[in-house]
Amino acid sequence: MELNLARDAKNNKGFSRYAIQKRKVKESVTPAMSKTGKLITTDEEKAGVLNKAFASVFTGNLSSHTS
Repeated sequence: MELNLARDAKNNKGFSRYAIQKRKVKESVTPAMSKTGKLITTDEEKAGVLNKAFASVFTGNLSSHTS
């Protein structure tokens, strides 16, 4: 689609529509579930749960197998 927009540079309407679509941002993160099964709804709690999940993946400890 991007290549077609670039080829048809005279079609400003198509490019504008594409640019507006790409600028749309989702406003919120859906509720999450903690490890204990508690429903997380506040932004601060969601940030904490996501932080713990990412921190558990990106630690300096190496696992017994390699990917």
